[in-house]
Amino acid sequence: MDSLSSNQHARSVVELSLNPVHRRNYCSITRVVDEFYPENEDRAAKNDALTQILCQQCAAPHRAYHLFGVDCTPNPRRYSPTQVDRGFVYAPNTLSGNKPVTIGHQYSIAAYLPEKMNDDTSSWILPLACHRVRSDEKGPLVGMKQISQCLQSEEKFKDKLCVVVADSAYSTPECLAETEKNPNQVQISRVRSNRVFYYPVLDENTIKMGRKKQFANAFKLKDESTWKEPDKQFELRLSTKKGKNQMVKINGWDNVIMRGSHQIKTAHYPFRLIQICLYKESGQLFFKKPLWLMIFGEKRLELSLHTIFDAYRQRFDLEHFFRFGKNKLLMDKSQTPDVGHEEAWWQLVMIAYAQLYLARDIAQNMPKPWEKYLPTFQSKRKASPTQVQKDFERIIRLLGTPAQPPKRLKKSLGRQKGERQIPRTRYPVVKKLVRNQINMASP
Repeated sequence: MDSLSSNQHARSVVELSLNPVHRRNYCSITRVVDEFYPENEDRAAKNDALTQILCQQCAAPHRAYHLFGVDCTPNPRRYSPTQVDRGFVYAPNTLSGNKPVTIGHQYSIAAYLPEKMNDDTSSWILPLACHRVRSDEKGPLVGMKQISQCLQSEEKFKDKLCVVVADSAYSTPECLAETEKNPNQVQISRVRSNRVFYYPVLDENTIKMGRKKQFANAFKLKDESTWKEPDKQFELRLSTKKGKNQMVKINGWDNVIMRGSHQIKTAHYPFRLIQICLYKESGQLFFKKPLWLMIFGEKRLELSLHTIFDAYRQRFDLEHFFRFGKNKLLMDKSQTPDVGHEEAWWQLVMIAYAQLYLARDIAQNMPKPWEKYLPTFQSKRKASPTQVQKDFERIIRLLGTPAQPPKRLKKSLGRQKGERQIPRTRYPVVKKLVRNQINMASP
């Protein structure tokens, strides 16, 4: 853990053994990953215990709510045919024309987004839960269950408003129903610009036969003629780092509903719809399409339009965590045919990042000779995750490590002469059926 938190040069997991802080040989890395989940121990219980420990590290904010973020990230395993439960998962691709798909696993991360004071521009988060999304599960629903677990595991979250920010994949009826189970949870999710919502039906005086009408006129996001007058409006002026002024206009509609399914009656779960438009100094739109957000939860009206805008802007810190974890903490570099070892490695990476988060206040900026003149190092900003990782070796040597000193043992006998290893089983890639094929295959 100390070598991973202070990693500077290792590009693979086994290269962590070359770190000066690592006092053992490279074989111990495989052993600690193998022993993370003992054979007779419940993995879910151990993950829940780790989540509870990390939830205790969340500091009480000055604002009137706790802020959480949830998202899924891929772990590509294209060249691992002996690994079970591989499937086609979403993976962004920088080359135009390529499909954003890869073969591997998907992991759901639920994190706490700490409050930023004054001009703090750091992208720190505190990861709380990490779970692999199986091929028969949906990533957004797994993430919502992670949030429910975090809110129910710590007392400090039960007495205060908890806001969760997520992307458009979490604006489904299943996520809405899961949010309604927690009275103090409010979900802010992005919405695609081609969605269609509805206004609720007002009380009808006439008595008609049959089922009562639940959905009134449609609210088409791409058709402005179907919009009613906003219930609330707000304007805000922003200034970029280059000194350019921008205007933010926010419109809000209350009590909007969407269609659900036979299992989830979304007509009984109204939500709030927000439109955010960003304008340049010349009055032109900064983006072609506005940003649409839906806010659902029993206490959704307690958040102002300005608060909703600030909360959702902090969601992008999750993307910084994914990039830092994969580039600096070797999150997706574990090449193992065992799925249990892969899950254990992701848990270790989450703990390593939590160590960096807890050491951020005592870390010192360690710029390279050509970086000491940059404004980032001359200002009194808080250390970023990369800067803390550079200084973590000094911190761990100064404070000491809880790791016991190594004990040299005799060399193992190893494999006997003539011993043959049993070939591992090769598994096909799991392909999810489309909805029509599932209905035809069902008896």
